[in-house]
Amino acid sequence: MRQLILKVPQGNKEKILNAIEENNGKNTITVPEEHSDVFIIFLPNNRIDKFLESIGSVKEREISIIPRGVITLYPPESEAPDQVADVHAKGPLEIYLGGIQSVGSMFGLFGYSLAAGIIVWIGLFTTTSFLLVAAMLVAPFAGPAMNAALATAAGKTALLKSSLTRYALAIFTGIIASFLLSVIFPLQTLTPLMEEVSQVSKFAVFLPLISGFAGAINICQSERDSLVSGAAVGILVAASLAPPVGLVGVGIYLMDWQVVASSVFRIILQLLGIHLAATLVFYFYGKVSPEGVRFLKGEKVTGLVTTLIVVLGIGALMYWQFSQPPFLRKASMNTELTEELNAELKKIKYIEILEKDVSFPNKKMDGRSIAKFHATVLPKDTTITAENLKEDIIDHLKRNLHLQDKNIYKVYQIDVVKD
Repeated sequence: MRQLILKVPQGNKEKILNAIEENNGKNTITVPEEHSDVFIIFLPNNRIDKFLESIGSVKEREISIIPRGVITLYPPESEAPDQVADVHAKGPLEIYLGGIQSVGSMFGLFGYSLAAGIIVWIGLFTTTSFLLVAAMLVAPFAGPAMNAALATAAGKTALLKSSLTRYALAIFTGIIASFLLSVIFPLQTLTPLMEEVSQVSKFAVFLPLISGFAGAINICQSERDSLVSGAAVGILVAASLAPPVGLVGVGIYLMDWQVVASSVFRIILQLLGIHLAATLVFYFYGKVSPEGVRFLKGEKVTGLVTTLIVVLGIGALMYWQFSQPPFLRKASMNTELTEELNAELKKIKYIEILEKDVSFPNKKMDGRSIAKFHATVLPKDTTITAENLKEDIIDHLKRNLHLQDKNIYKVYQIDVVKD
């Protein structure tokens, strides 16, 4: 339930009380004044818009909405447990106005973006993964992401432009912070964590879609119905953006354009995926639309055109990802090629496989991405020397390990251990 305080000129009392009853209002309090009537009203979350629509003809109305959950109790007392179970989703007006209210100051945006960029760089430089999580807590990406989706659902061009501008400023600030730190504390090469973060999975599109869905659901739900805190959802949104933003600055400093390209790919994909998923949730679940938001006039064409651009953008990125060599699929190809390596090694009966993995160093040979096939084996036949065993295994892999992607340059590292 939500509490509303409504002040209207005298002569409208009956109309207001009828509207309250039609929208399941409870425990209404009426305070008459000299020239007006004041109503303290308690309405279900999802009936606020309908109520405001029904009193739209009342002139000079003054409305205050308390954006917090309220528990209303009324006879019979035996139904109290059911009465407090009102956990309807918020109304579209509250969702929209709440999003605008959370915009915050530009100083805070720059400050948090700068702090996030510095923390990400330190985490990448020192290979400290928990610092990346700390940067996700600080990074102010969730607010602009959700507001841009709200603007698309409501067809508000001005809010969309403002949100995208804040998006761009936050990302640019993080990149600049990372670049400047790389200049002050010069890097010679990528750290292992940087190489790991720079690699993209073929499943990368799912993370922003899930992030956008979770972020929008959290905003639409009543606070007592939300099982996950807003901060946790904000981390989920920032998780897909903070590390690649920091890595772009490092890649520019090192002039490693492959790292820059893969990071920019991830940033754009995350932005589009979050936007699409959140927009659909706001429109279909939150009922935020150009016609549904009271007191505001949105343009339906804005939502349609923006959504079309986002869908086409995601499609173009997916085409780029899967039409390229392993450049944009290294993170998932590691697992796939490790499985192929394991299958071939099992065919060699006189070895015991202890370890196996495939990794992609950030290097190329003959214009192809290098894939290092590594295995540690224990020989079952002790009469074979370690060098001969290595040669046999490598020969077997060269003859039988056929990859569908011809743009991979294979190298082998076989370690033979003895008991």
